[in-house]
Amino acid sequence: MQRTPPTARRRPGPRSACIAALLAFASLVSQGSAARADGAADESELHFQIGAEAYEKGDFRTALEHFLLSHRLVPNRNVVFNIARTYEQLKQLADAHRYYVESRQGETDPQVLEEIRVALARVVPGVALLDVETDPPGATIYIERHDLGSRGVAPRPVAVTPGTYRVLVELPGYEPQLSEPVDAKLGASAGLQLRLRRIVGTVHVEGAEAKGTAVRVDDEDGEIACTAPCSLELPPGPHAFYFTKPGFEVPPRQVQVVARGASTVRVEPRALVGSLVVDADERDALVTVDGRPMGFTPAVIQQIPAGNRVIRVTLRGFFPVERTLQIQPNAQAELVGLSLVPLREVSAVSRAAESIDDAPSSVTVLPSQELRALGYPTVAEALRGVRGIYLSDDGAYESAGIRGLGEPNDYGNRLLLLSDGQPLNDNLLNSSYIGSDGRADLGDVERIEIVRGPGSLLYGTGAFSGVVNLVPRSRDAPQGVHVGGGVYGDGVTHGRAGFHANLGPDAGVWGSVTGARSDGRVVPVHVADTGEDVSVVGVDAQRSGGTAGRAWWGPLTAQWFYHSRRQRAPHGAYETLLGDARTSFRDERAMGEVRYEPKLSNAFTLRTRAHVNHYGYDAELPYEAAPSAPNTESYRGTWFGGEARVVWSPSARTRITVGGEAVIHTQASIVGCCEEGVAGQGAPYVDASQPYQSGAGYGLVEGSPTPWFRVSAGARVDAYSTFGAVFVPRVGLIFRPHEEGVLKLMGGRAFRAPSVYEQLYGDGGITQNAANDPARGLELGPESTVQGEAEYSVRVGSDWVLLAAAHVSRAQDLITTVEDTPGSELLRYENGDERVLALGADVEVRRELRRGFFLTAMAGYQRARTTGGGSGRVINAPEWLASFKGLAPLVQEAVSGAVRVTLEAPRRIALDSDETTDTAIIADLVLSGQARRYGIAYALGVYNIGDWAQEAPLGELYPARTHAQRGRTLLADLTVTYP
Repeated sequence: MQRTPPTARRRPGPRSACIAALLAFASLVSQGSAARADGAADESELHFQIGAEAYEKGDFRTALEHFLLSHRLVPNRNVVFNIARTYEQLKQLADAHRYYVESRQGETDPQVLEEIRVALARVVPGVALLDVETDPPGATIYIERHDLGSRGVAPRPVAVTPGTYRVLVELPGYEPQLSEPVDAKLGASAGLQLRLRRIVGTVHVEGAEAKGTAVRVDDEDGEIACTAPCSLELPPGPHAFYFTKPGFEVPPRQVQVVARGASTVRVEPRALVGSLVVDADERDALVTVDGRPMGFTPAVIQQIPAGNRVIRVTLRGFFPVERTLQIQPNAQAELVGLSLVPLREVSAVSRAAESIDDAPSSVTVLPSQELRALGYPTVAEALRGVRGIYLSDDGAYESAGIRGLGEPNDYGNRLLLLSDGQPLNDNLLNSSYIGSDGRADLGDVERIEIVRGPGSLLYGTGAFSGVVNLVPRSRDAPQGVHVGGGVYGDGVTHGRAGFHANLGPDAGVWGSVTGARSDGRVVPVHVADTGEDVSVVGVDAQRSGGTAGRAWWGPLTAQWFYHSRRQRAPHGAYETLLGDARTSFRDERAMGEVRYEPKLSNAFTLRTRAHVNHYGYDAELPYEAAPSAPNTESYRGTWFGGEARVVWSPSARTRITVGGEAVIHTQASIVGCCEEGVAGQGAPYVDASQPYQSGAGYGLVEGSPTPWFRVSAGARVDAYSTFGAVFVPRVGLIFRPHEEGVLKLMGGRAFRAPSVYEQLYGDGGITQNAANDPARGLELGPESTVQGEAEYSVRVGSDWVLLAAAHVSRAQDLITTVEDTPGSELLRYENGDERVLALGADVEVRRELRRGFFLTAMAGYQRARTTGGGSGRVINAPEWLASFKGLAPLVQEAVSGAVRVTLEAPRRIALDSDETTDTAIIADLVLSGQARRYGIAYALGVYNIGDWAQEAPLGELYPARTHAQRGRTLLADLTVTYP
């Protein structure tokens, strides 16, 4: 960098002086252009030229303005000198002094320094000086206040006009210092020395065992700062604390020191340590030592402080085991041979966690180990082989019947599906979505609770034949992220991604996204009217996706769910054109729920929730009447509601629940277009809307007056704006005739409100008329059922349970399709005059899931008949039910083998004949396991390994009387979790 010639510093006057100044600026530009090649140097040069010309003309104010602009664009102390000279010409001697001093900063040329000295000597007699020094130096100087601007950095003289001033100095990391008033006299210098106080924070070092602990800060080998308990003042920011105490181990701590604040470091010296070996009859049980998680069984735990320690072993689904052990220094203790007892809890019966033996209903729980071992892809597959349940698949929707209640065309509306107690059935058809229409997989489901029998006491409509509750992953699940995918069924490919994060001791969130696709399968269709056999391609082709999750913070919980599936059904569903790939349905279900469930006292708990829901359905239906312009149907439902209940537990053996809920269905509409003959013109054949409301109040009393007897009794009243009120009671008596035996006597009533679809749907006289028609005096009412059951179970040893049950039910006012008028080909829904009487009995042998082994075998008989003039066997209800499921480890946790065998007994196909489906034996084989080190879990197997043909009855609106169920299919699932 070139130095500006000293001549450029001379006072501009004659033309030669101006030229010299310009030459000086040329050197300035050479400096600035080296640093800034963005045009700023050119602009700076221009301002300097204008300033020099103004100075030559005696226009010092204009010259000052342009000199300042030039310096701002390209800072240079030579320009600073010219600014000072200009201020001197303007008689602003204090400012001139400041800029002369500033031009001296960094200058080394003796000749230049002499010029500055002379200039300062010229100015000093006309100003008052404050000679400011600070300890430490480097503080920024202000006169009186900030808004007047800084006067440089101490130490330095500050020129002012005569008067009294207070000087403010500031230095990062130190407290600001304001001086006492200082008199500044003309031509004199007043010295001012200010000592700055460092900004610090206080750190208190303490702890129950801290006494005598040496403390070092930021240097593990440095000098001892203090001996605990003590306090230290340290600069703000992070500091590392190192501790030493003879005979103890004290871990270092990282502390964030807050300015002017106080922090506490608790010293926790660790005595000499030992180790511990823990093993139990179940792998992967969590081991905690004095409440701290330390590993999973089998585990060797190191560095355990010597002394008495509380060891606790817990595993989800099992009762915890707790022991107190003496840990010796430098020795190894053992806690082996622990036996974990299954918890066997259910929450769907009384909406509170309780033992299955105490639940006043017939209950089956499918634990997570079974769900993963058999790789169940859908709720329907998980229910296959469960006592009392049979499945149907019409190629569009899968549904489940329980104990004789489940017709081919009821869309599963007599079964209530829950997500942790929140209903998932829609508000237009009351359908339970248990197939791929409900979710892409069961990755978010920890266990499934199946409650047979009436459930309307706590859930209202829909819990007619039973309740299936999907319990999502728990709060204490391990943190991590996961991705996975696989195949099932006839080429259904699915994938998922999710996470689980614990945000505090009782706060966290988990969420997932899923998707699935399939190009469908080939289905043989025997057309009943013509006897023709047709192979239809692309049945059950689908695309689906969704998300689910949950967040919690103390007593506050929120859950969400969304799933959408578009499916093709070219097999003539609902009398559409057979083989036409345009026949398609899209189902969309969304739910959000927020719960607040605080414990008010030891005896009272408040449980409140609010929910919002949406359902959407769109269909494209090509008919023979207008094959080029398919009909379209669109259903929309939106509803929200709230519920509050108070649970009072006056004693450990008594619980009283009182609650109420209200639901407002703001949208419930069905639109179908177009009428026959005017297809494409937009004339709807159905355009119906029926918003409605419902409310309910209920009470439940549960108690054990003696250890061998427990009673549960309650009642509920539901009121609907569409048809009025319904009363449903339920009672359960539970006896323990001996320590290992449980006898349950249960009875109750349930109802199902007629769906909006059943009431209002009609397709303009093509296949169906509306059921509610005031002009014809037609109106649907609710269905009802009364059921009773006796169940006896006995435990044999610690693992085996033997069970026998007998049940009876009477259902009336069942909504079914009938001829619109005698002899008509049109159908409509109607409350049937006939009643359905079902009698049955079940037996089951179950080995609890222990040490990776599991076994259950069941057989049941159910006789479901209509009573009255048209009495006969109920369609679609098999008389015999049987299944076997087993799981056994083959290579520790790496490989387990699972098998499931179910009997598909004959079912009556239609009311107009005694024809039945054929018997089938469906066997499934699955290998599953995990490589924990790599975070991999897998399942690989074959469903219906024997490829046994099976059929399910269809409703009247299909060309065939039965629908072929899936043959042999491959199952593969892989999940990778990190960490």
